[in-house]
Amino acid sequence: MVDYNKFKTFMEQYFKDYSQYAQDAETMPKMDKYWTEDIKVTAYFQLPGGDYPFKMDNRRVWEDFLIKGHLTIWENLSPTDMMIDTVQLKATAMLKVVKFDRKTDKELVNLDGIGYYTLVEKEGGTLQIKSLDFFTGDAGTFASLYTQE
Repeated sequence: MVDYNKFKTFMEQYFKDYSQYAQDAETMPKMDKYWTEDIKVTAYFQLPGGDYPFKMDNRRVWEDFLIKGHLTIWENLSPTDMMIDTVQLKATAMLKVVKFDRKTDKELVNLDGIGYYTLVEKEGGTLQIKSLDFFTGDAGTFASLYTQE
């Protein structure tokens, strides 16, 4: 069983690092330590012309989506509450998701979301996220801000 404080610290640092590094190609490699190569991400919103839910099946696809989707915006994720299961290595985070215009830093939207994370413990005791399911109450607004290329 993973130590609760270690798990909590990992998740708190993940949200800080995501907000700082996961939206630019230059800084994205700093996020590799957080995600397994075969991470499965399911986002419960629909991009124009895309499938619902929107699914990504490995780290490279997930990273490409984040980089391309944040060319004109950046977002800050702040957990407002977290539930951590150290036995099953699962976490649920209630999130405040604030999106900003990259050119002006003007706040575009301030939404609530929920992230459901399954982790694995790697050799040496490090944690990584193996799957993520993301839900938001205003899926249309959320999806409309992502750049499509």
